Amino acid sequence: MEEKRSVKFKGTIILLVISLIIGAVYLFYLLPAEKEKRLREELLSRFFRVDERQIEFLRIQNQNGIFNIVKDKNGWTVSSPLNLPTDKNTMKSLLQLITEGKIMKIITSDMKRASDFALDVPRAVLFIGYRGTIDELALGGMNPSKTGFYAFVKGINAIFLVDEEIAGIHSIDLYDLRSKSLFHFNPDIITEISIIRRDGEIVMRKKNEIWYVMYPLSGRASKDDIMDFLLGILNQRADEFYDNNIPEAQSYRDTIKLKLTSAKNESHMIDIHYWGTGMNEGSVAYQNGMNYSGRLPRDFWNFINRDASGFRYRNLFEFKEKNVQYIEVKKEYSRYELRREGTRWYAGQKTADVNKITGLIWFLKAWKASKLLGQTLDLSRNQPEYEVSIRDKNGNVLGTLSIYEKLPEESLGFSQKGEEQFLYYAISENLEDICAVSSLDIKKIPDREDLVQ
Repeated sequence: MEEKRSVKFKGTIILLVISLIIGAVYLFYLLPAEKEKRLREELLSRFFRVDERQIEFLRIQNQNGIFNIVKDKNGWTVSSPLNLPTDKNTMKSLLQLITEGKIMKIITSDMKRASDFALDVPRAVLFIGYRGTIDELALGGMNPSKTGFYAFVKGINAIFLVDEEIAGIHSIDLYDLRSKSLFHFNPDIITEISIIRRDGEIVMRKKNEIWYVMYPLSGRASKDDIMDFLLGILNQRADEFYDNNIPEAQSYRDTIKLKLTSAKNESHMIDIHYWGTGMNEGSVAYQNGMNYSGRLPRDFWNFINRDASGFRYRNLFEFKEKNVQYIEVKKEYSRYELRREGTRWYAGQKTADVNKITGLIWFLKAWKASKLLGQTLDLSRNQPEYEVSIRDKNGNVLGTLSIYEKLPEESLGFSQKGEEQFLYYAISENLEDICAVSSLDIKKIPDREDLVQ
């Protein structure tokens, strides 16, 4: 009997121990895991899985200030501290952080320990407004292994670890958030451009969809070059902004005024001031009506301060590729002719490389004079050093180019490959004016040996 009682007692003890173990596993492992799962689900319903389309408002509070960003039918706008258009790339990255970030681990639900994680005075706070609700995410210090940052959400008793990419919110500032463009206009509706400089004015006007340089050096303008000019201005990114500041011309070495007039006779006035070539200089620009000016890169001044001929139509050839049957080239003391027969090209009796011929044709079609020199020069007594002539199957000339001696001016400098650049006098049948072509372009005219197979 005693033996049976002893066995029964031992069994009870074993069951009790098993119950305690199960209880401990539930208390110390299963319950916290279940609790963490619920907290994670609650956090993910408010952060890092929010539908971007539902977000209506953002506020960032960090060491650089407080920035409010609102969304309307036209997109995102900085509303405070200034009313400004936003930078699309920055907003894309910011929304990705909010919607695609990761909660790596729940650390504790004891909010009394906030100071242990630099969350008693957060380094940054992000407010997200959506569906009539505003959620608040506070970011603290980095964890010891430097793989993430501590954070908490107002209203949820949990300190958790988020991936380190979210740390970008710590340092974001107004420059990051705002559009970097200083200028605002629609290049497609501009019909007149005036560039007013110390040495005179360049005026260009659009008539029946064709651009003309009115003065100086009047004549047909290059539509591509003018659009590149307008887009180049529009897409300039300021290196620095000066809010509530209108620069004064007398404070700078030189000033160019730019007037852009639209088809509706609306004008955009822009002042560009030359500051200098120092690291933090360049040029300072202001568009009339804006509440800020800005500093632009050093090469922007040269982009604006160009010669009038840089806007003129300067294509040395104009033809349709399918009409080209013969190409005759003279290079100093040698001469060769290329001819097409069906789909094949020949140089004399030798077969030429079709791909190389195609490349030559496209080069000639795209080749532009570097500069127009007017019609006052007489080159009739000079012998050209280079000549290119293009004819169709009937022998009709589609275009000619004659290149003469070097301009008596200093070198244009060096190319990226270290080659010294010069300009040469040239006459093109496609242009009214004597022009100048670059030595670098002349070198692209191939020798006969480079074309045959």
